[in-house]
Amino acid sequence: MDVDVKIYVSNLKKFFNENPTDLANLIPANMSEDFFEEVEQIAISNFEGGKEIPLTRQQLIDLCVKLNGNPPKKGDEVFVELPYGKFFLN
Repeated sequence: MDVDVKIYVSNLKKFFNENPTDLANLIPANMSEDFFEEVEQIAISNFEGGKEIPLTRQQLIDLCVKLNGNPPKKGDEVFVELPYGKFFLN
């Protein structure tokens, strides 16, 4: 694994450890380890593909939706399904 990926994941963990409510707003509290493992895998994939290491907004949205148990629908990537209805991320 690249050092830059380790630094990125470490900084992300540090941020969410200092701001636990922000992480709780994204995913269920008991899934934090799964979240960080997935972030690391996506960051490695980005690095190996020659892309920027940090996750894109869409990658982060897809990961949060996946961990919340609602698989994303094709062609509807900019919408996130919430208990209150669809939310448009633009």
